[in-house]
Amino acid sequence: MLPEEDVPPAPPPASPLRVLKNRNFARLWVGSLTSAAGTSIGSIIIIWLVYAATHSAIAISILGIVQFLPTLGFGLLAGALIDRLDRRRLMLTCDIARAITFGGLALFVLLYGVSIVTLIAAVFVVATFSTVFRPATNATIPRLLRSEELADGNGLLQGGSTIAQFAGSPVGGLVLVTVGAAVGLAINAATFAVSATMIFLMVIGLGSSQAPGSGAPRASVLHDVGEGLRYIRSQPVLLLITLTAMGGNFFLTMWGGFTVVYAASALHQGATGFAFLVAATTGGFAVGAILPGRLHLDRKPGIWVPISWTGAGFFIVALAVTHSLPWAVVLFLVAGLGLSLGNTVWIVGVQRTVPDDFMGRFFATDEAGSYAMIPAGLAIGGVLVVLYGIDWTYIIAGVGSTAMTLPLLLSARIRAWGRPTRAAASP
Repeated sequence: MLPEEDVPPAPPPASPLRVLKNRNFARLWVGSLTSAAGTSIGSIIIIWLVYAATHSAIAISILGIVQFLPTLGFGLLAGALIDRLDRRRLMLTCDIARAITFGGLALFVLLYGVSIVTLIAAVFVVATFSTVFRPATNATIPRLLRSEELADGNGLLQGGSTIAQFAGSPVGGLVLVTVGAAVGLAINAATFAVSATMIFLMVIGLGSSQAPGSGAPRASVLHDVGEGLRYIRSQPVLLLITLTAMGGNFFLTMWGGFTVVYAASALHQGATGFAFLVAATTGGFAVGAILPGRLHLDRKPGIWVPISWTGAGFFIVALAVTHSLPWAVVLFLVAGLGLSLGNTVWIVGVQRTVPDDFMGRFFATDEAGSYAMIPAGLAIGGVLVVLYGIDWTYIIAGVGSTAMTLPLLLSARIRAWGRPTRAAASP
């Protein structure tokens, strides 16, 4: 662990909105929030169209699985492209492709009606480009903001996107019943067009490997993928935290994926109670994303990442013995806060410690592993709910996630990871 005197004192808190004075980041923020709201609107409409046409839970499951397939299949390749190409142009291409896809889907629905194959194909195409866009965003932020601004920048981006997605869901339902599915899909296309415009107006520097005349001849994309994997293996602290987070996601999916079951069977609530729990989780995620920059928790990521993730596990266990809606709302809020806080601190720690030329590959690999756990967690969680009920499923989810993350605090190397030194803090 670094000596305490090597760690610079925390600066006085400043408004998190200061990062929006950076025009490039502000454009990225506006575009991300707009497209997040549009994605939520489009998702509600597509899910409804698929279910209305098939009345099949299996069709909905297939739709959900299709959204994860590109990350699992192309995630490593996406990371190599992010580190190899101009990130701004890559993100712009992704937004244009997503806008065209949803615009074409809206036109198809208007002219020809609902086709399940067409809907699923459009979801796959959009998810493929999103597999590139998400890690590219995380890898680009350090080129836009100073190190001391990263916590507030990531917090505003994560928290704002969460709120935008939450707000987009009821808007999607309202649009569907008032003006129709085609208009809703067109709105989604328009939000991606707004995001593309914002990115077009940004000015982003190039990494050393992307700059013209950078020296050695370019290796193949597959070589870049292998190089990224070798880098991650050479970083034991990052590798351990990443693997731990993947295991934690497996158990946490058993919690978040069955909120509606908990509301109905444990709390004996209807749609309103379920909505309260979802709103509480959303609020917790939004607040948790902002707190690291306010409390300077990002200065000790190796401590606060496992503490916040572990704390969320304890609150999930408490839900299993709480059959009161008010207490459940509080616990969902605090659990969401802890997870979001840990996620934000983790992203900032990675942005400060991983070299720029490897950042895209790291975030894409981390996302591919994390997403792989979601279908597995949903499948196992569904079996546990059927066999043992939602209370025991929540106990397993909370204990499992806690068991995955708590041991991180026992390692001095992990506790010291990401702490700024005076040399690192100097301009």
